[in-house]
Amino acid sequence: MKQIIIAALVLCSALAKGQSDEVVILSPFEVVGPSDRIPPVTIRKTADFLLLQVEIVNDTRDPERRRVEIYDTVKGVIAAATQVKALEISTREMGLNLQNYQVRLEEKAGKADTSSVELVFRLPLAASDDVAALTAQLRQFSTRVQMVGRSEVLPGEIGISVKAPERFRYELIGHVADDVQKMKQLFGGSFEILVKGLDQRLQWRRVSVSELELYLPYSYDVLPNKGIPMLVHGES
Repeated sequence: MKQIIIAALVLCSALAKGQSDEVVILSPFEVVGPSDRIPPVTIRKTADFLLLQVEIVNDTRDPERRRVEIYDTVKGVIAAATQVKALEISTREMGLNLQNYQVRLEEKAGKADTSSVELVFRLPLAASDDVAALTAQLRQFSTRVQMVGRSEVLPGEIGISVKAPERFRYELIGHVADDVQKMKQLFGGSFEILVKGLDQRLQWRRVSVSELELYLPYSYDVLPNKGIPMLVHGES
């Protein structure tokens, strides 16, 4: 069994290098149903950031003026955020500042002369934090944004993000190994347990307003140990 776990760890390490640095989850948290195939061993972690998704929309007819009004609104958001402790402004792909704010604008489908950009307001999150208070702080900040021209700021969903979730891989696999060891004790030395799926990428889902559940889609087979004769009930 030790060889199985070690081999899996080596392969997992290679896969982890290809993971993105941060995972953003804006969808609501999920409730596990009877048909959900979640493995028996998972771990829960508080997300690194609490997020508020915000859309800035502008329908000024002149394209250049529309562009200027959106970017001036974005600049105002960034400048205001510097007055709030730890508040960051970003898109889903990168952080923004007063030197780097002219992100690509989107044309609104079905609306003529209308452009938009999605921003993310984010605050660091710890397990001891008051999530309701942080949520209120993000939403309150979105109402204080100074709009330029015909710009509108439309708050969206509260989300969460976690940096480098693969950093929890070995902690999770350690719990899987502990579970397998307990299984071996229950079945005795006449059986061997073959673990499969530890070479897959870590998966996660949102399970509360501030928490992620992380897991590997592993499974295991309980096999007779061919090196040890099995006793049938009644034999002596």
